[in-house]
Amino acid sequence: MSFEVPPALYTSDVLASVSFILVLFLARLIAGRALRRRDDLTQQVAHRWTANFRNLLILVAAIGLIMIWAPQLRTFALSLTAVAVAIVVATKELILCLSGAALRTFTRAFSVGDVIEVGSTKGEVLDLNLLATRVREFESRDGSIAPTGRMITLPYSLLFTLPAKVQAHANGTIEHAFAMTFEPDADIFAMHDDLLEAAESALAQTVGATGFAPPMDDGIGHCRIIFGTSEIGKYRLEIILTGHLPDPQGAETAVARAIGSLVHSRQRITVRV
Repeated sequence: MSFEVPPALYTSDVLASVSFILVLFLARLIAGRALRRRDDLTQQVAHRWTANFRNLLILVAAIGLIMIWAPQLRTFALSLTAVAVAIVVATKELILCLSGAALRTFTRAFSVGDVIEVGSTKGEVLDLNLLATRVREFESRDGSIAPTGRMITLPYSLLFTLPAKVQAHANGTIEHAFAMTFEPDADIFAMHDDLLEAAESALAQTVGATGFAPPMDDGIGHCRIIFGTSEIGKYRLEIILTGHLPDPQGAETAVARAIGSLVHSRQRITVRV
């Protein structure tokens, strides 16, 4: 049975490394014997010189071996760099998603319950995980913002390429706005309280009929009326409905009917007078 030495042991780098280490070991032996023959040195000084010489040989050995194996180390480093680049390219989206998750966490950009708009997608945040966020999509339709019924997953990598607009803690509320114009026959500016009461009553009846409770229980109304005039001199009312509105168009119709009936009734009274 014969024993074959691997061919790699015959390479010049291996032989050079072994020879270099043997030379350093021989130099250490010679230096040690020379120090022991010195009678003029104390034991403490001899130990110090021995330790310094040993450390010097270790440093020389490290530098020498690096110089001997430099070509192979360079090739290995290039291969390692190529592998690292390939991994980064292959996992680019994953790295961006993880980085985006860290960005959202550290900056507290948005949380569950917020309404966010990223690019052309707008919706309420339902869930946050390590790579993406899940939102209930909203859409702008006839002046209102209403849910579409779709769930969309937004990867956090989008945070590095698109701005994120945040409406904090909407909690499912939507906003629906519409305008009404009237002839200047009645002083609707003095009817603010009556108009607001009529609008809120109609909205409460509409929302209650669908099984949804009004969203505001803190004394703040969920119907706002902004008074103004149009370019041709007519009175203009901008009505903004805010809350859990399952049917924004139905709510608009009910509120518009209540406001219109009240204004026209006051107009008839003004004409009779």
